[in-house]
Amino acid sequence: MKQKRSYKKPSFYVISSAMDGDKISIDKILDFYDPYISKSCIRNVYIAVDMELKGRIREAIMKMILEFDIKIE
Repeated sequence: MKQKRSYKKPSFYVISSAMDGDKISIDKILDFYDPYISKSCIRNVYIAVDMELKGRIREAIMKMILEFDIKIE
């Protein structure tokens, strides 16, 4: 039986550090979402990951992280 891999969700500190532009925190978030990004980029013709599409998705996620705003009341 294949075991599911357990992924630790990014903490609030990592998310807020990524929002401030910390490269290590951004990499941690991208690493967390990497399996999902790869699965989204699979092309059925070759059953391979489309690296160009994966790069564009990673770029879009980085842009969203930097523009994300947490409202504290």
